[in-house]
Amino acid sequence: MKRFMGMAVGLLVLATGVSQGLLAQENAPPAVTEAQRAEREQESGKKPFPIGGSVSLSQSLGAGTFVADEYVRRSAYDVSLSLSPYWRITPMMRLSAEMSFSTSLVENYDSDATYKRRTTMSDISLGLNHFKLWEIPKTGIRIGGGVSFSFPTSPQSRFRQLYLSSRATVGLSRSIGPVYLAYNLGFFKNFNRYTTPAIDRQDVGDHVVLAHYQGNEQLTTDLIAVGGNNTSFGVMNSFIASWSIYGPLSFTAMYGINNSWTYNAFPKDDLSSSYAVGGRGQRDSQQGILDLTYQIRRELSVSLGTQTMVAPKTADNKDVIFPFLNLSNNYRNNTYFYLSVTGTL
Repeated sequence: MKRFMGMAVGLLVLATGVSQGLLAQENAPPAVTEAQRAEREQESGKKPFPIGGSVSLSQSLGAGTFVADEYVRRSAYDVSLSLSPYWRITPMMRLSAEMSFSTSLVENYDSDATYKRRTTMSDISLGLNHFKLWEIPKTGIRIGGGVSFSFPTSPQSRFRQLYLSSRATVGLSRSIGPVYLAYNLGFFKNFNRYTTPAIDRQDVGDHVVLAHYQGNEQLTTDLIAVGGNNTSFGVMNSFIASWSIYGPLSFTAMYGINNSWTYNAFPKDDLSSSYAVGGRGQRDSQQGILDLTYQIRRELSVSLGTQTMVAPKTADNKDVIFPFLNLSNNYRNNTYFYLSVTGTL
């Protein structure tokens, strides 16, 4: 069987991203999708050790780092470590867990850190996936699916008072010569304590000032609502095309779009923008990844690529925004360049 390499369709790899209703923008996914790996193991006829996993060390540099004007430059440099252990229940069914640790080496508006070199932990997710529930006769198209649950261990999820995030996915995949194609459809539902983010004064420390332009709302003696709306549920779509150029070298393109809705609904009034629509709040985002991977050996790979996350359309909904290597308004760090090393057992 030819060696296909691609990206993990754990689109929305980060539970944090799923809970927020955004696509993940952290590390590059592993070089080979778990579905492809499971297929290889099944076709080899060998019975591998039931416990496995992957470890990925990534460095990412935001496009805002290269802005010439020092007054608008927002440098971004992050290092992350991702851990993904799993248990093979059957050759095509796995129970897996995912978590990551990241450090922002630069402190600014985009770093999500209140002090330099702060290391944060992502949410921990547990999932059950079957990579080949059924194969459509005479087409070679495989249908897979899975469910997962994410637990609020990240600062972002605790800020949103998240109890639990759940997700269900179904996907189609097919190999055509040296090309691997996949499509995934997912639905997620969050369970939050409140419909808006809230902070406990005792958790943040004296070095953080709680404020937003519309004023804070004190819910209890120490609990403060600081504005914004939590995401209730959403729908995710992702597409992957991976081309095995030769031997251990492959190129992968991935596109994902996420549509999510908040708990709260608001009517349109005289102060609303002419482009606004009354009703439940909706957030749309898209992600594009271009990745070049070299498989050094079966257990080790190196990936170099770009990862872009932007809105599907401009603020007036008139123009479509290009989702790959988008360097317009690059001071916002919509695009990151990454280098990652992944080890797999």
